[in-house]
Amino acid sequence: MTETRAAGATWSGNHHYRAAEVLLPADAGELAEVVASRPALRVQATRHTFNDIADADGALVSLERMPTRIDVTDDRVRVEGLVTFAQLAPVLEAEGRALHNLGSLPHISVAGAAATGTHGSGMGNGNLSSAVTALEIVDADGRPHHIDRGHPWFGAAALGLGAFGVVTAVELRTVPSYTVVQQAFTGVAWDDLASDPTTVFGGSRSVSVFTTWGDPADDLVWAKSDTGAPTWVGELGGRAVGDDLHLGRIRTLDNTTERGTPGPWHTRLPHFRADALPSDGDEIQSEYFVPITAAAEALAAVRAIAPSFDAHLLVTELRTVAADGLWLSPAFERDVLAIHFTWRNDTDGVLGVLPHIERALAPFDVRPHWGKAFTMPGEAVLATLPRAEDFLAAAREADPRGVFRNAYLERTLGL
Repeated sequence: MTETRAAGATWSGNHHYRAAEVLLPADAGELAEVVASRPALRVQATRHTFNDIADADGALVSLERMPTRIDVTDDRVRVEGLVTFAQLAPVLEAEGRALHNLGSLPHISVAGAAATGTHGSGMGNGNLSSAVTALEIVDADGRPHHIDRGHPWFGAAALGLGAFGVVTAVELRTVPSYTVVQQAFTGVAWDDLASDPTTVFGGSRSVSVFTTWGDPADDLVWAKSDTGAPTWVGELGGRAVGDDLHLGRIRTLDNTTERGTPGPWHTRLPHFRADALPSDGDEIQSEYFVPITAAAEALAAVRAIAPSFDAHLLVTELRTVAADGLWLSPAFERDVLAIHFTWRNDTDGVLGVLPHIERALAPFDVRPHWGKAFTMPGEAVLATLPRAEDFLAAAREADPRGVFRNAYLERTLGL
């Protein structure tokens, strides 16, 4: 019998779910029955979102009681159930395999990250959704579908915002395992960052710049390299950071991944350890993506208004994401600069400053992160996505009853 529990709130508590309950099926049969019997349903995964993307006026469903399974074969891995990257990565490493990249937090689910376009950093690294080679989905009538790269829905469903059904398994492309060393630096100037952002962000496998928009440009340049401590940061005037690692106004001493010594990819690419609290915890996050070709102008536009939001800001993280072909991806057909804001956990204050940032970035064809706080109207979001109408058509075909639609999808996409 399917169990239930209260829906609760998102990870940082900034959004309390409207849904009356969470349904907890224990197997595929119970899941199919639950989905087919409900007029409105959304999936709750690891709750690391900062808006109502995973909410519903009816009920939510979670796979937390369903069996989990990880199968590694050649250059693919199939992940079944509510598996996180922290659970997946050691299994891959034991088989001599790896993922091309990881996000800052390994605590999030594979399916949820793929559904929202979550990403790490690197000029040559696509977001986590770009590694998806196939999905298994239970539709609104409880029927299973296998959606691979040859399926007409793939470009939409691989980053599908939960609009196609309950994702029960994800297949990902893997690469040979590799080691990474990470170093932290301070002292890089805005002129060096803005004059040619690719010089900074292309210097290592993964580069993050943490800033509070003052001088110098950064509180921290965090470089993760295959080949040893990167010298390029020193050439830009960067100075190595000792043990007093800080990310803007977030002091992090005990929860970040190890620096200075090489280690397996999954223990270095995330910023935060899997066995510790990620980031600050008591926060709200927003993120906006602009073409890398407009990075310098976009950074200048935000920097000009930084005093207006400084009281709410904990830190901004700047990263890069390589282009992909997924229809709703913030990096669809363009390499992008990701401008991420970690805010104090003050919903009214944050929602008050976001429109100013969005207006400053509007000339640069800005796209928001789907799982984080933003106030851009739906028409503005749709205008930046050339395949938006194709996505809407595929989602309506997959879910003609509208079971998996919610207020978020209606507001942002008109679905």
